[in-house]
Amino acid sequence: MGKEARDHILAVFKAGVSAVPVVGGTIASLIGDYIPTATERTVRESIDILSKRIEELGDRIDDECVNKDEFSELFKSCYLIMVRTHKEKKIRGAIELICNILLKKDDADKLNYTEIDHFMRCLDALSIGAIEVLGHVVAVASAMHRERVGVENVRMAFADVQNRVPQIEPDLLMSLLGELNSFHLVFVNPTPGVRTVSYQNSPVELPPIGARFAKYILQIR
Repeated sequence: MGKEARDHILAVFKAGVSAVPVVGGTIASLIGDYIPTATERTVRESIDILSKRIEELGDRIDDECVNKDEFSELFKSCYLIMVRTHKEKKIRGAIELICNILLKKDDADKLNYTEIDHFMRCLDALSIGAIEVLGHVVAVASAMHRERVGVENVRMAFADVQNRVPQIEPDLLMSLLGELNSFHLVFVNPTPGVRTVSYQNSPVELPPIGARFAKYILQIR
């Protein structure tokens, strides 16, 4: 993709900030005057990351997508995610959503808008702890049955996940898994008939949609 097309996309990103109702006013007057330093830094870092990501994708980007209503709506939602957090995983996830909708129609990695919109809601709602736990669930599933990840549900035990994050108390870990379960990114099975202490033998499954969210939005492969 040429420099002119790339600059056009970045210009839309910068200019579009002023259209976000929650922010209000123009970004030119807000940045440096009213927006807290942390938020200003996040915006600048997000623009830098987006620029580099667009360069990486190169000719895979369809820059005409920036004129479409779907892109505009997604951009505003992703921007709000960025300014509400300083966590890099969420910022990069929002940028991956923006980049994905810009991919050409025949790109193998392009998601349909319904899935992109759903993943945006997931990213916005999930805590950073839940996002990190999903990464561990994917790692366990990949170590057990890599060929099945993203194709069918991969089952493991709660203990398999906790072994990767021993610093997290069992109750908190189960609660974080519950967050993921609410979006079906992870499926926490009903409690087994004979339960061991601290949920150790409780079944946990990684469904295909959870693997897709991790792969395309969190870049966990």
